[in-house]
Amino acid sequence: MMHFYSSMAVYTNPGRHEKPSEAKIRDLDEQIQFIKRGIGTLPSSALQIGSSDGYTLSRFQHAGVTRVLGVEPGEASVSLAKRLYNVECINDSAENFKTTETFELIILTHVLEHLYEPQTILNKCRHIQNPLSEGFIYVEVPLLAPPKSLCPGFFAFEHINYYTRENLLKSLLDTGYYPVSVIEHYNSNLSPIIGVLASTKPQYHTEQFVNQYEKNAQKVQIYRQQEVEYWQQKLDVVLLELQQAKRVYLWGAGIHTCQLVANTNLLQHVKITGLTDTSELKWGLKQGDWECVSPDSIQWQPGDVVLISSYASEKEIFDALQWLRDKKVYTLRLHHVDDTKAH
Repeated sequence: MMHFYSSMAVYTNPGRHEKPSEAKIRDLDEQIQFIKRGIGTLPSSALQIGSSDGYTLSRFQHAGVTRVLGVEPGEASVSLAKRLYNVECINDSAENFKTTETFELIILTHVLEHLYEPQTILNKCRHIQNPLSEGFIYVEVPLLAPPKSLCPGFFAFEHINYYTRENLLKSLLDTGYYPVSVIEHYNSNLSPIIGVLASTKPQYHTEQFVNQYEKNAQKVQIYRQQEVEYWQQKLDVVLLELQQAKRVYLWGAGIHTCQLVANTNLLQHVKITGLTDTSELKWGLKQGDWECVSPDSIQWQPGDVVLISSYASEKEIFDALQWLRDKKVYTLRLHHVDDTKAH
C-alpha cells in the first residue's frame, strides 16, 4: 500500500493543469467556515495528515492560520505542495511521521478510510494535542449510506475502513475526542460524505452507541450485487464498438480499470492491446499482463479505440483527448457522468 501511495497515487488531474477542481474549492470554502463556526474562530496552527498537493493547507493559511504543516507519503505531492503553494510537508506516512510541535487543529480529510490502524493514528493526534487546554480535530470520510446512494467504485482498493455516522463518532470518543459539530452530504460529492469537528474537552452531545454490524453487512451485500450489475450494463453498451475496433487501449492504470476487468466479461470478448495514462508515475508499471505506457509512445491508427474506465475524472479525461479524436481514434466513455463531484 505504501508503494502505491509513494509511486502511483495521483490526486491531481492533468486535465486541470494542477489546479483544484471547482468541487474542491467549494468543499474548502465550507470546511473553513464549518470549523470556524464550531470553534468560534480559526486556530493559529494546523496540521494536516494526508496533505496531498497542499491546497487545503494553503486555504487555511490564507484564511488566517499562521502555522501550517502537512504530512504526506507521496513524494510527487510533497513537491507540488512546495512548488504550488509554498506549503511545508513531512514526506512520511501517518504511522511513522514525528513532530515535536503542538497544533491547535489537526485535519484528516479522506484519510481514516485509508489506514490499517485508524484508532492508532487518532490516538497519535490526541497525544500531539495533550499539552493544550483544548485542541480540535476535523475528520471527513466517505459515508456508508444506503446502497443506492453509493457511487460505482465506492469500495475501492485503497479504502480499508468504512464509516457510518455511529462508528465514526464512537471512534473519536474512544480516542479522547468529543464531537461538537457534524455535517453530512449525500448528493454534492461522488459518494456521501460525513465531516466531524471534535474537541479534546469533554462534551455531552452523543448517546450510547448500538452495534450495527448486521445492518451494515446487509448494506455491503446489496451494494456488491448492484456494483457488478452496473459495470456489466455499462460495458454491454459499448461492447460491439470494442469488438469492431482495430486495437483497444484502456485509459487509466488505476482502481477503475481493475474494477472494470474484475466485474465484467470484457476479457472474454475483447482483446486488449494495452494500457495508457498521462501520469508519468504509472509508466512502466504492470497491471495484469499489461504495462502502462505514455500515450505519446503509441503509434495511433485510425480505427483504434480508447476506453476510459475512470468514473470520477471521466469527463475531464474525455475532454482532454480531443487530440486522439483528431487522429480518428474513438474515445469511449462508460459512465457519462458530466457532473464532476470528486472530493
